[in-house]
Amino acid sequence: MPGFFWATRRGKVAFLHLWCHISGLLASQVVVPPSVSAVLGKNLTLECRVDVATDLTLTQSSWERRLPGGPVTVAVYNPSYGISIPPEFIHRLYFRSPSPRDATIVLENVGFADMGLYTCKVATFPLGNTQASTTVSVLVEPKVYVSAGSAALIDGGNETAVATCIAERARPPAEVSWESDLFGQSEVQLFDDVNGTTTTQVRYLWQPTRHVRRHSLTCVVRHPALLDDFRVPYRLNVRFAPDISVAGYDGNWYVGRGNVQMTCKANANPPAHRFRWSRLDGEMPEGVEILNGTLLFLRPLQKNDSGVYRCEVANDVDLRSRDLRILIQEPSEAERSNSAAVAGAAIGAVLALFLIAVVVAVLTASRGAPPAAAAFSDKVIDLPPTHKPPAPAAPSGDLSSQAAFPSQSRGAERRYDAGQSRRPPGAGAAPVPSGTRSPARRSRLEWVCHQSRTERVYINRREHYV
Repeated sequence: MPGFFWATRRGKVAFLHLWCHISGLLASQVVVPPSVSAVLGKNLTLECRVDVATDLTLTQSSWERRLPGGPVTVAVYNPSYGISIPPEFIHRLYFRSPSPRDATIVLENVGFADMGLYTCKVATFPLGNTQASTTVSVLVEPKVYVSAGSAALIDGGNETAVATCIAERARPPAEVSWESDLFGQSEVQLFDDVNGTTTTQVRYLWQPTRHVRRHSLTCVVRHPALLDDFRVPYRLNVRFAPDISVAGYDGNWYVGRGNVQMTCKANANPPAHRFRWSRLDGEMPEGVEILNGTLLFLRPLQKNDSGVYRCEVANDVDLRSRDLRILIQEPSEAERSNSAAVAGAAIGAVLALFLIAVVVAVLTASRGAPPAAAAFSDKVIDLPPTHKPPAPAAPSGDLSSQAAFPSQSRGAERRYDAGQSRRPPGAGAAPVPSGTRSPARRSRLEWVCHQSRTERVYINRREHYV
């Protein structure tokens, strides 16, 4: 009976110990990423998160590196004794934020020698050690650049390498491609370098044409060491000979027409640097000047200006020319009519300006006349009645009549008075009753009064006779 009790007791203790060990394993856990990539020459962070149960005590956390000769400790953290790092890592390795729950370390200036397997270990009481491993690989970021083809791009030339995109010394090899809407093709080449790096070159093959000389290609590089795609644009430069056009000749050049010229224009890459005008069917006529690609006629056109003219343009690619036949015609009737119409219009304009000047001068003179001119208005003048002798007049005549009548009216009055005084009754012809005279001897003023049967007559100030 006592033996049985002792055996039962020992079994319970063993079972309890096993259960605590299993529950401790479940309650203590080390979490690290399965693999980590580091960029050559940059910093590497090795994450290690420690999950420890409340009934366990963390005694130490550490990192080991597996080498061909066996594991080597590279960092140790003890809550009681602090941090310990070997001399070969002391200047470029440290714990990021050491604590019982964080054993993350940072390795600076990573090189190819740092690649391998790293293990994070955690020691707890009373369960012992718990660990997890991660693999470190070193990436090499490529150096990317674009180079032009070996030969210049000439319009109409054969298919050639337009440009080459290079991702140099990458680990692993970079993915390189060209983006373009041209109908070209890519050619990929790989070259192995030291330390396991690879250089990738992608050439773009295309047949040059001048119509897309300003088009752009884009080199695209993808690599794990790059956060985003690396893009490099490249602008095409297609060279071509001058494309010539002549402006100025409208087909309606005739004898006598002036101010005419012809201009030679060229579209070229690189730009044209030489222009030359010549005449193919004879000598260049006199009175013609060449200025910066323009043929100027400094005089009216003549019949012998008809002919074939050539414009030559050159750039660094080639020399090109364009011929133009010029025909100088005789002036047509319509052109003569147009000339006459133009001349008539000019004369009419001159006459209109002259009339306007005359009207302006008259208006200016009338506005500037003296106030005495206002006396020359239409007036009503009393004349002597025909049925009675005229009233005695002053020796110098009626002052009011003299003031109102012009000089010719005063002369008429004097003739009237003189006629009465020179014909006394009984002398010569038969006597005439007082106050009347024969029509033949009446003055003009008196005759007007007699014919109008009135004693008043209107005298206009602008007239000098009645």
